[in-house]
Amino acid sequence: MTFRLSPAATLPHPDGGLEFALDRRRARVRSTQLERLLMRSRQQLIVAFALAAVLWVGDWLLTRRPEAVWWGLLVHGAQAVQWAVARAFHRRGRAALVESATWLNRYQTSLFLSSLAWGMSALMVVQHEPSLLIVTVWVLALLGMAGIGAHVVSAVQPAIYLWVVPLLLPLVLLMLQRGGPVQVSVAVLVIGFGSMAIFFATSMHRLLKTALQTKLDNDALVRALRQQVVLVERADREKSRFLASASHDLRQPMHALGLFAGALDKHLNGTALQPTVKNMMRAIDALEQSFSAMLDISKLDAGVIEANLQSFPIRDLFRVLHMHCSGQAEELGLSLRFKPGGKIVTSDPQLLQRVLSNLIHNAIRYTREGGVVVVVRSRGGQDSIEVWDTGIGIPEDELPRVFDEFYQVTNPGRDRSRGLGMGLAIVKRLVLLMGHSLEVHSRPGHGTVFRILLKPTEMAEMDSVVLGADTVPSPIDEDRTVLLIDDEESIRTGMRELLQTWGYQVLTAGNIQEACTEVRRHAGVIDLVISDLRLANKEDGIGAIERVREAYGAPLPALLMTGDTSPEQVKRAHESGHRVLFKPVRTRDLHTVLRGIP
Repeated sequence: MTFRLSPAATLPHPDGGLEFALDRRRARVRSTQLERLLMRSRQQLIVAFALAAVLWVGDWLLTRRPEAVWWGLLVHGAQAVQWAVARAFHRRGRAALVESATWLNRYQTSLFLSSLAWGMSALMVVQHEPSLLIVTVWVLALLGMAGIGAHVVSAVQPAIYLWVVPLLLPLVLLMLQRGGPVQVSVAVLVIGFGSMAIFFATSMHRLLKTALQTKLDNDALVRALRQQVVLVERADREKSRFLASASHDLRQPMHALGLFAGALDKHLNGTALQPTVKNMMRAIDALEQSFSAMLDISKLDAGVIEANLQSFPIRDLFRVLHMHCSGQAEELGLSLRFKPGGKIVTSDPQLLQRVLSNLIHNAIRYTREGGVVVVVRSRGGQDSIEVWDTGIGIPEDELPRVFDEFYQVTNPGRDRSRGLGMGLAIVKRLVLLMGHSLEVHSRPGHGTVFRILLKPTEMAEMDSVVLGADTVPSPIDEDRTVLLIDDEESIRTGMRELLQTWGYQVLTAGNIQEACTEVRRHAGVIDLVISDLRLANKEDGIGAIERVREAYGAPLPALLMTGDTSPEQVKRAHESGHRVLFKPVRTRDLHTVLRGIP
């Protein structure tokens, strides 16, 4: 089997494509016109049938002459042909629109026959009428049918002439043949009325055609827009899959490197090579911070982070922020002041701390002299937490973009030492998640202020919030056994060496079958299962944990580790109920989590 792609096969000729589009447009216009004509033909035929019956029956009852009866049979026969065409069209349904030209010709033929039958009334009935009153009734009936019918068939321009001309022309010829002043005046009146009917029907036709073409153009634009939306969504999904796969593949060796560095730091403690290892770990930490920023975005997009709103004194949060941020400000010779103003706010203390920490670090980064002030005040009936700086400021045209991912105002060269530009993107998502509003105002050369607007707290009492201190965990003294499941040999080796330095006994497996074998082979107690989420051969870490628990016969504590940051996988990992760490994992974070598992 051969498959070939070539420009000739994929790109149609421009002229051919344009001609095809015009033919398609004409066909759609014709189909819509036909549909409009035949959908309204039933009502027209019912009215015309009733009027014709009244005319010929009334004439026969008054004069007892057979000409009116013969005309009635003629006009009703023509109407029956019209009805048959309309009924056949309705029975075919949408399939008839494929042959719109054929059906339009059929309808126009039946319309001409019906119009001609009405016009023959002048020669078959009116010509033999001695009563001026009866002639006047017939003339008015014909004029009325001409005007109403022209309006009904105005969707197709030829149909206007096919209806009006055969209907009125015999009457005009009859009046002119008689030659009297009254008859000539009637002929002129009929000609004028027919011309006006054609003029107004033609004007209506142009309006309908313009509206129809506009509707078709809008429909085409909507279809094109929907197609583009589908293509954009598909491209976005493909991009997400690519980024998720690339992130996972990059995190795996990064995670292994961190594990080896942690183990090496433990072995070289106190030696001359320890400073080199420290520098290597700082570089690894920088990479981990970059990965963590992207992971935060994925978690927020996946909806796995929920805000826990509560009321608390803002001064407690400011104390923690001062402890974390004052060192950086002091190194740069900047002042950092906090003014809580005795305020009690309602927010998520952990997420708000993350938001303010990002804003403060961002302000310090772009401030060369002066300092940063964080203040809480009442503003427009709301509590406003404001971060002021005396930095370089942001140009007005750049303000709408400062919350975009990977965007930095003064870093077009993407200097990695100045961060990724993800901090404000995370701030925006977290603020909206907590239901707050965010404002930014800046003057280039004078500084910037970020405002977080919160609803005022109305609670008289509040629950106390204890913020955990950033302390180094104590070493693990217990001798515990861990089963590690990961399809990467380098990660299994690095994790085993690191965990052994912490006093763990480590069992390793590359897939579910090996993990179950290790469980059956191990005679002692297994305290914990650590598994990668994505294993080889489409195996799954969540399923691996369940299989290990079945083989062990007890609900073992479990920890999931993954480098997959797609929103779907992030949400799925959190919904599994297991503890989750995202690669690359800092040894300090891993140590803290392991100490917290009973």
